[in-house]
Amino acid sequence: MDNCVIRPIPLFESPMDKSLMTYRMNIGQTIRSVGYVWFIEGLNEKILVDAGASVHYLTTVRGIPAKEIQTLEQGLSNLGLGFDDIDTVIFTHLHNDHTAGARLFRRARLFVQKAELEFAEKPHPSVAPAYNYESIKGLDFELLDGDVQIREEVSVLFTPGHTPGGQSVCVNTARGKAIISGLCTITDVFNPPQAVNNIPSVLTPGMHINVIEAYDSVLRIKQMADIIIPNHEPDLQSCACIPQ
Repeated sequence: MDNCVIRPIPLFESPMDKSLMTYRMNIGQTIRSVGYVWFIEGLNEKILVDAGASVHYLTTVRGIPAKEIQTLEQGLSNLGLGFDDIDTVIFTHLHNDHTAGARLFRRARLFVQKAELEFAEKPHPSVAPAYNYESIKGLDFELLDGDVQIREEVSVLFTPGHTPGGQSVCVNTARGKAIISGLCTITDVFNPPQAVNNIPSVLTPGMHINVIEAYDSVLRIKQMADIIIPNHEPDLQSCACIPQ
């Protein structure tokens, strides 16, 4: 089947220095970063990518100056869904802005890379603030190891670099393979402005734990995807479905 579409569910926005998305470039330029979850429509099974976080959590626990677009409950309701309707949640990685809502999906199967969960249990001090293991401790994760076919229409692509066990989600659509980036990215990372001299074919994401792995993962996504979905791209906030 190739009739799947992806429904972006924007939850929050936050001001961010663009260099955090485009490594060592655009320093001092402020952009809007949007946090999403993604619903894959067109299957018998109801699959969500990531579990998001509330603005209350981001502002009070993380200290991030986030502004609410809608709650996760509202975003699902707009699609005629509730928490208990979701059968599967695929986590791109376990940073707390992608996982804080995980316990709301009481009946869902939860998929994550084995390397990511192991790291989240005891993260390195340099990146520990991005994780909150207590918020996911005890959840019954199903562990993946590398590229895995989840369903005929949905697979995961191992894309480390942003985190040790990051994965991107590939969805077969009527217009080809759409890939939701598991690295925190915006469109410029995959399609650098042509005005910049000597620009590589992709940019390294600014937030990474391994600069080479992050670059290679972004390049792999670009080479494999017919449709690229950068997971913090603000312009997707107004997009009802992908492909349109």
